[in-house]
Amino acid sequence: MKLVKLSRRQLLAMLLILSAQPVYAIPPPPLAPPVLRNAKMTATVQLVEAHNGQVTKITKLCKVSGKIPVYSDTGGATRSNTREISGCNMTWKGKNQSVSVRGALAISKGPITFAIVSVSAVPPDAMPLCSICGPQPSADSTAEFKVSGIPKSLTFNVNPNPVSMLNAKPTVWLEAEVEIAN
Repeated sequence: MKLVKLSRRQLLAMLLILSAQPVYAIPPPPLAPPVLRNAKMTATVQLVEAHNGQVTKITKLCKVSGKIPVYSDTGGATRSNTREISGCNMTWKGKNQSVSVRGALAISKGPITFAIVSVSAVPPDAMPLCSICGPQPSADSTAEFKVSGIPKSLTFNVNPNPVSMLNAKPTVWLEAEVEIAN
């Protein structure tokens, strides 16, 4: 048997490599499920401002509509595969911000219909809340629910994200009334 001599530098390099811990990465979002068709979504978006626990101002921002996908899915992969419809702009703290309106439907066996909708505004100078987080929206609202059957239309409101409300100065959130024609 042949004995291999290692230099001090080679030994340190090998110890460093062997002592390295595995890196855990965030997996990519799931692939989009099969698309059955498109549905028409209309959203009426408004900005709500509050001070000391009281609503001080409600501003209607826009009424937008567009096509969203209808997937054959149980709702899991649909969350990551929403489609943006035409949004609008709002002026906040003297700066123009775009308002993103996204949505998707999913139909599974049973039949059960899942709806996912989000409305958010992310300022250009938004800071992440943590080292692996994305930019924090100044206002963010979502709706996610399921309904038995395959309804021809759905009408519902989105709920504000409490985290974005707590981090906004002053307290603001987006509200939207959404109608989806399947």
